[in-house]
Amino acid sequence: MKKNFRFYDNRQKYLLFVTTTNEKNQIADAIRPHVNKIKPQKPGIKIFDAGMGDGSLLMNVMRQCHEARPNVPLLVCTKEISIEDVRLGLEKLPDRFVEHKNTVFVISNLHYAEAANLKSKNEVKQKKINWNIIKLKGDTSLEFAQQLRKQNEFLEKKWNIEINKKSGNHTYKEPSVMVIYREDQEFNVNELIPTKKKSDNKFDLIIASQPYRSRITAEKKSKYVIEPMIRALKSKGKLLTIHASGKDPANEIIRKIWPKEDPFPSLGNSIISYLKKNLDKDLLRGLSFGEKRIIKCKLRALPTEISGGIATSLVFSAWNASIYVNQMDDEKVMKVEKTKNYEKIVQNIVAKNKGLYFNNEIFVIEKK
Repeated sequence: MKKNFRFYDNRQKYLLFVTTTNEKNQIADAIRPHVNKIKPQKPGIKIFDAGMGDGSLLMNVMRQCHEARPNVPLLVCTKEISIEDVRLGLEKLPDRFVEHKNTVFVISNLHYAEAANLKSKNEVKQKKINWNIIKLKGDTSLEFAQQLRKQNEFLEKKWNIEINKKSGNHTYKEPSVMVIYREDQEFNVNELIPTKKKSDNKFDLIIASQPYRSRITAEKKSKYVIEPMIRALKSKGKLLTIHASGKDPANEIIRKIWPKEDPFPSLGNSIISYLKKNLDKDLLRGLSFGEKRIIKCKLRALPTEISGGIATSLVFSAWNASIYVNQMDDEKVMKVEKTKNYEKIVQNIVAKNKGLYFNNEIFVIEKK
């Protein structure tokens, strides 16, 4: 096993977290007021999701866009390096093209500093960029699902990863872009469709939900994620950053087992402080820093699972949520799981709180 294996690279545990907590819905609810405040300009609303994951959050945001502006063309761009997540996202997509016909959906495997403009900064790799345009035929979700399922062959060939020799991080072997829209809406959305020659974009709303490892410094979070996203905002555009923040029962479980662990050393205040001190002055003058608040999320559990004694399944999902939110390395987790000592700690904390909740922090940066 890799020494620096990151917990959130573990597919099974990630998917268990998504299905046993209400985090995606809670974050979507926090985003909704910002979606409603977008004032569309031609050719349409432009949204960027800085890390699609399995697509649960993004699909909710797309529903919100339709409710707020049902007749306005919509460009949704996102990035995701995981082929498994891309598949899951594409499986959720067909209904969106039925409800909001004039949608252009773009997904790439590029880095944060590249994904908004759909260009690799590696000149050698950029020459090999894969540009896959999918014009959906028909008008039913079943037809769209069948056509999107056929993209698995493209993903298997072109969505591969390799290890960066300098950083040791995962990176794309070949830069790849998928552009998806309905063929019968091409005339209506034509101005929103990016091309190889004209791929630059600025966005009304950028969502960066859990976009980085919590333990890295405010400097790295700012340089590698926040600043590139700020530069991709259009005038009056907003960047919403959401990350786990601790001070909750999930973090209490971790501190009981690993007292020296500090999963959240650099939260919103640290990031904003770094930006104010280090951003280009002209860029900084054009920004305003808005609300910063806590989004409380919880583990889904039946009342009988708690009142009648903590069920084994609840202990398992509460433990999984705690180590996921606190981004614990698998090696540490495996050592503790061998002893089974964690089970009593989880039971006690869940019983004390009549469930399990965890906090996410959201802060807003707006371009004037």
